[in-house]
Parts: sequence; structure tokens; C-alpha cells
Amino acid sequence: MTTKAASLRVSRTIRASAERLFDAWTDVRLLRNWWWLDEGGWSFADASLDLRPGGAYRLAMRSPTGETHAAVGVYREVIHPSRLVFTWDWENEANRVGPTVVTVEFKELGGGLTEVTITHEQFREPARARRHEEGWSSLLRQLDRVLDEAENHSTR
Repeated sequence: MTTKAASLRVSRTIRASAERLFDAWTDVRLLRNWWWLDEGGWSFADASLDLRPGGAYRLAMRSPTGETHAAVGVYREVIHPSRLVFTWDWENEANRVGPTVVTVEFKELGGGLTEVTITHEQFREPARARRHEEGWSSLLRQLDRVLDEAENHSTR
């Protein structure tokens, strides 16, 4: 018996250029401003990015109870400022889901708006895909909020 791999897709239109959004995903100084900063008590812990095809990354977040959870993988594509493709799994053996593949696309719509689409594929378990869909949606909301606050602050 074969099981079809599960996947997810989430998108959000954000008032920022593709360049600015790409940088938010690929510059650790910017990433720390939005990656896993949420109302649920999660926070940014650490990140390392070797931003090139074949380069490894590690994105760590801290849970409300103080545990560190790190996503790890390897970049497959880095096309500035429109596309990132990377493998994704969890560092902790108990949380592993993959390897899975994440594609992040930045499509400028005009008028200062960019659609960010995240496609996460090759989950062996649909329940894991659903949990990741919630996480990615939360991250996009947080990125939008942080960029919106920065824009409003700079125009005052």
C-alpha cells in the first residue's frame, strides 16, 4: 500500500516590496524581528543561514515553557527576490516530519503589495501538514504585522 504525501499552501498579501520580504526571510537581523514572535508566548531563539543552493540553515524558536525547537534543512533554490526552496525538518528526533520541502514565493502585485505564498510538500502524515499550515499562517500574519508597524512608525 502506498500513501499519498500531504501538502499545504498558504498565502498572504503584504504591503511591502518583494525585495523587502525576501530580505526579511534571508537576513538574520531582520528575521529575528518576526520569526515566531506571537501571542502564544513563542519567541525567536537563534538562526544561522548559509544562503546558497546546498547551504544549510537552522531556525530556532523558544516555546512558552523555555524549550528550544529548531527547524533545519538545506537550500535548494535561492532566487533573489522572488523564490526560496529548502528542505525542512525538525532537529529533535521526536518532532521529525520529513524531509519535507518548502517553497516561498514573492510575487509583486503593484501598488506596493506583494503576495507571499508558502507551499510545504511531502508530509507523510496529513495531521502534521495541518499543524504546519497553522504555523505558517501564523508566521505570515506576524510578518505582516511587524512590517506594517515598522511602516507606520517610519511615517510618523
